[in-house]
Amino acid sequence: MNTDFIILAAGRGKRMTGSLPKVLLPIAGKPMAQHVLDTVAGIENSRPIIVIENQKSEVKKFLLTPKNTKWVTQRKQLGTGHAVKTALPELRTGSIAVVLYGDVPLVEVKTLKALIKMARKDSLVILTFNKEHSEGYGRIVRGSKNQVEAIVEEKDASKQQKKITEVNSGILAIQSAHLKKLLPKIKNKNAAKEYYLTDIVGLAKEEGMKINPLLLKESDEVLGANTPLELQDLERASQRIKANKLLLSGVNIADVNRIDSRGTLKVGRGSFIDVNNVFEGVVEIGKNVKIGPNCFVKDSTIGDGVNVKASTVIEDSQVGPGCTLGPFARLRGGTVMEGNSELGNFVEANRSTIGRDSKAKHLTYLGDATLGTKVNIGAGTITCNYDGEKKHKTKLEDEVFVGSNTSLVAPVTLGKKSSTGAGSVITKNVSPGDLAIGRSRQSNIKRKNKK
Repeated sequence: MNTDFIILAAGRGKRMTGSLPKVLLPIAGKPMAQHVLDTVAGIENSRPIIVIENQKSEVKKFLLTPKNTKWVTQRKQLGTGHAVKTALPELRTGSIAVVLYGDVPLVEVKTLKALIKMARKDSLVILTFNKEHSEGYGRIVRGSKNQVEAIVEEKDASKQQKKITEVNSGILAIQSAHLKKLLPKIKNKNAAKEYYLTDIVGLAKEEGMKINPLLLKESDEVLGANTPLELQDLERASQRIKANKLLLSGVNIADVNRIDSRGTLKVGRGSFIDVNNVFEGVVEIGKNVKIGPNCFVKDSTIGDGVNVKASTVIEDSQVGPGCTLGPFARLRGGTVMEGNSELGNFVEANRSTIGRDSKAKHLTYLGDATLGTKVNIGAGTITCNYDGEKKHKTKLEDEVFVGSNTSLVAPVTLGKKSSTGAGSVITKNVSPGDLAIGRSRQSNIKRKNKK
């Protein structure tokens, strides 16, 4: 069966104080509405219908939408019932219609599937949750046999009704034919003079339909945001949900409240993530990996058994199994670390390949460099890869030993098992097995005694 998702995204978000439409504000690294669209994509035979006000071009520019997406403009803000009504012409015959919100980004695929399944039985299904402090939410009024009698908005609720803790999420599912029949009957006889989508409950009852509530156990899934403070709460809820899923998959996390995943994060069983780590883009971490505190990882792959020590930055790079990084190391620019290699404290590698069992443990810069196996880089070594106009390559073959404080002026190649003396400036290729020393002769000059 087809499912049409009506995504309400016409809110201006004036209280957010920013220039972007509210649905484009980021949660976990991507726009709120994008989360909703990505979730909808997980439902077979789905089609999103996005209801916006007048910022269609701006919203389109920021969102990645499937080809079958329909865009609908709500020119006047006359309430949620009116917003949904504008989408009716785009509903497919015989489909299930599900109403979602562009600023409620955490609803999950399993919840939507449950809604859709319940809506196939000629009933209206509403998603509810319990909230102790329910100010501002529509209250769920139940009657005999625990069925939903009505949803009463805050502005219209009596004192007794305001004590109800079960509230409406705003998300509902119903067969498209029923929705087309009921929506035109909604009136705006209320305090706000708006067309409330919640009035569909009473209308459905008059038609003899069952009103089936789906009560969520975890209310974080239907959190929204109308203010900057609520946006912060939504961000933390998003991060908790992601962290808890990692915990349940066998990952150890020091504190689920101090980890941020702003993209797609996969972590193998037995790995440990310490506090204050940020992961952006697409990150894949293997089994039994240890990530120390205060690290940043973006669009990178980390193999099994890697030890990433505190305050290390890894961007657009690949780290092989058994490697060690940091503390205070940085990888970037497509750098590849092969198995059991090590880059230590204050070592940076950019557009480089670090061969198996090779090491640079202290205060080193490796730019546009290729290291073979079992290469040892002494402290203070740098590759001088930029001549002011172009970048050049440095190649260190297997088992090269580079003495401390060496400058390797590219383009240059050091042959297998060659070495350099400490403090050298190497400007020419070094043959295999040779020792290269490129420094001026030391002179000791006697000085007259000073009074």
